[in-house]
Amino acid sequence: MARVNLARRAEIGSAKRARTRAAILDAARECYAAGPVTVDAVTRAAGLAKGTFYVHFEDLAALEAELGATFIAELDERLQPARLAASDPLTRLATATTILLRYIAAQPARARLAAHAAVEIPGVNQAVLVRMREDLAAAQAAGCLALPSSDLAARIVSAIFLQAARDLSRARTDGGTVPHIVGAILRAIGCTPDDAAARTAEAAGNADNFAHQLAATGEPDLPGG
Repeated sequence: MARVNLARRAEIGSAKRARTRAAILDAARECYAAGPVTVDAVTRAAGLAKGTFYVHFEDLAALEAELGATFIAELDERLQPARLAASDPLTRLATATTILLRYIAAQPARARLAAHAAVEIPGVNQAVLVRMREDLAAAQAAGCLALPSSDLAARIVSAIFLQAARDLSRARTDGGTVPHIVGAILRAIGCTPDDAAARTAEAAGNADNFAHQLAATGEPDLPGG
């Protein structure tokens, strides 16, 4: 009688579970891009039985939490080279905002997913705010922030950004408004019109360089691209 390789069987089982979990996450991304999301919709898109979903996730909220954490981790990793290429903290903020808004504006499906992640998925908005707060705190320390606190500035930037994300995801506006949105954010936190315009133009150039570098390597522009 042939001996059963239990270690190999466990390895195969683990790989299968990982593939199934990845299929559920991929299906969820497609569903969020298309519209309202339910467990039934996700399992249909993944071609799996509903019971399989609950083997991997306790409920839809658990799926959203993992999807959001994955989304923001990938986004943060990809954005860092472009963001850190700018030495000035407000230009870093403008650069990251420009890239993110261009990403949201590029395709309606991606826009819906990105906007949903930023607005609805637990933890994503707070994770996005981490880098923003870093840049605003650095700007305040350098005497570049006209507002009394970086926390107030972060709330203002977040409010404008999230509204812009909603508008882009619902096709109320398009990518041509991105420089205007970025300029409005900079003016709202105390930049003069001329300073805001200069930083917005520099951020646009940084975003262009970022896109060209990714195109040269054959990579998608950002997660989900």
